[in-house]
Amino acid sequence: MDLATIAGTAGILFLIALGVISGEVGSIFVNAHGILIVFGGTFAAMLINTPIVYVKDTFLACLNMFRSDPYADPAELVPIIVRLSEQVQQGGLQALRAADPQAAGGFLGAAATTALEYNNPEFVRRVLETEVNNQVDRANEVINVIRTAGVVSPMFGLIGTLLGIIKVLQQIADPKAVGGSMAVAITSAFYGIMFANLFCIPIAGKLRMRLWQEIKMKAMVVEGVIGMMQGTVPLVLERRLLSYK
Repeated sequence: MDLATIAGTAGILFLIALGVISGEVGSIFVNAHGILIVFGGTFAAMLINTPIVYVKDTFLACLNMFRSDPYADPAELVPIIVRLSEQVQQGGLQALRAADPQAAGGFLGAAATTALEYNNPEFVRRVLETEVNNQVDRANEVINVIRTAGVVSPMFGLIGTLLGIIKVLQQIADPKAVGGSMAVAITSAFYGIMFANLFCIPIAGKLRMRLWQEIKMKAMVVEGVIGMMQGTVPLVLERRLLSYK
């Protein structure tokens, strides 16, 4: 479990609950006007802006934020690769079959299999780097979906507020109705700003950081596997890998 994500989410829920208990967040904040315009409009904009497959990946990425990051600590990968390099030095490339299938989110095992299949360092490097680049492009599209939601949700909040103000002006002759209608109008802006700053921006930031860690760890795997194929001494290989920390 990702304790930081869980703690942050719990903190947001606690603040909302505290606001309800203290009376600062009342029933006026829950209204269909703001919910439909802000959240409905934001979701519709995401569907128009993004292929449906990336929208699906976005929801899965948000759920995976609560799980432990397999790429969180590159330092843990160094001894695994060095130990595998020592086995390759002693028993040849066939020792790559002993690669830990869980290391680097399974990428070490996949890279070792590719090395065994082609046995050509430069070709293997191109294959692995192409695979990583494609995964990075897909991950960036997922992050862009969330960033898009963070950009458009305050705008939909503003639209909701403007529509609410129009309703207020229609009821301007009835002073008793003006206060409630104005409150409903302003809550739309509240929804949009809150959704962008409490959810979209933090989630996009966390996914971007995780992607950066993933790229670094996979680069270490590529460097390590290619080094083994080229016969690099384990001590030298370890020094190269430590530069990624």
